[in-house]
Amino acid sequence: MPISIAICGAGPAGLTLARLLQISGLDVSVSVYERDASSTSRPSQGGTLDLHPDTGLAALRQAELFHASVQHLRYDGEEMVIADKNATTFIHMKEQPKWAGGKFARPEIDRENLQRILLDSVEASWIHWGKKLEDIEDDTRILRFRDGSTAGPFDLVVGADGAWSKVRHVLSDVRPQYAGVCGFAGLITAPDEVFPHISKQVGQGIYLAISDKRTLTAQRLGDASISVHAWLSREEHYAADLVGTYQYDESKLKQKIMDQYHDWAPELKQWIEVSSKIEARNLYELPVGHTWEHKRGYTLIGDAASLFTPFAGEGVNKAMKDSLVLCDALKDALQDGNGSLENLDMAVQAYETEMFVRAKFWQAETMKNKTHMFGDGGVPDFLAEMTLSVFREVGIDLSKGLWRFLPAHFCARWIATSVQKVGSWRRSIREWFRK
Repeated sequence: MPISIAICGAGPAGLTLARLLQISGLDVSVSVYERDASSTSRPSQGGTLDLHPDTGLAALRQAELFHASVQHLRYDGEEMVIADKNATTFIHMKEQPKWAGGKFARPEIDRENLQRILLDSVEASWIHWGKKLEDIEDDTRILRFRDGSTAGPFDLVVGADGAWSKVRHVLSDVRPQYAGVCGFAGLITAPDEVFPHISKQVGQGIYLAISDKRTLTAQRLGDASISVHAWLSREEHYAADLVGTYQYDESKLKQKIMDQYHDWAPELKQWIEVSSKIEARNLYELPVGHTWEHKRGYTLIGDAASLFTPFAGEGVNKAMKDSLVLCDALKDALQDGNGSLENLDMAVQAYETEMFVRAKFWQAETMKNKTHMFGDGGVPDFLAEMTLSVFREVGIDLSKGLWRFLPAHFCARWIATSVQKVGSWRRSIREWFRK
């Protein structure tokens, strides 16, 4: 009999794993359970994300979906501006360098397009919609759903059910904690026609402004609209309470949000003023290095395994890499028709051993970025840390060997601080002339 696998969650992690198993040649029976009523029941899958060469893009290639995604990959979306509250530009990168054969290219793709590519590639009969997981019989691995139905038993249950995973309950008592950052999301529709100055300012990628334990982000989407996020270091219920209080008066709500950015440059605050569909957002995270004791018949991938904030751009990439590593481990263990449960368990353990190390690294990197973005140091601290990360990405560890004598961190911070002071003066002059 084939190995029976239940995947709880039809997001990027779950669908990537299903697709990889589908083309793996393994003797497996796969069932995907998703709480959404249908593939179109959720109004929006979110904004846009960048796919990284050795994670998200690698998973698409192994899933034989890279060519299907080409028309949706936006390499011009790699454009990035990092600025401060004075609209002082510290970095303006048009796109990733083309050297090394485009090795470091990270094209953008709208989440909805990625979701559709994955959904279209998975055998439709494998996906069961409207199945909100309520409980799991620990020993038998029988799933119980809110609609009263059950499924199983299964040989392996994979939790791909996100931040508030029900499968995680079987493996760990740890729950996500508030990350100390909340905020607001909005949308600028048709900016090219209605707000051409904002469209020009944002460009084709992302504009990130950091100051005073706050950020403002504007990012181009595939339909040319611009998503706007305002992130604040505030108490957990601040954003939700504000939206709840002024939900029927959007102009008042936007004014209350802009009050939090009262001393920011007008050209940045205007993003909030012209946005619509304002929603509250809260960020949650699992502890850095979160693991669990291996339990036969269960494992986790994506946010269910290692939830962290979006400040390293690694969430979906890490999730797709989880699926890739898990599928490879299953192929190594179950090839040649040797589908024993013992081999299945060894494969899952091999995946978890690799994933725990990789997840801890990205959790730590994300935590550092969050700390610098919402700390007292602002842009200079963030850019100094970013300099070290860039060196690490190209294979240079500035903490080892002769590299440790290179004062890259100090120099980056000094330069950024100097640019910041000049930018503050320039803004004062600009606003003086406006008066």
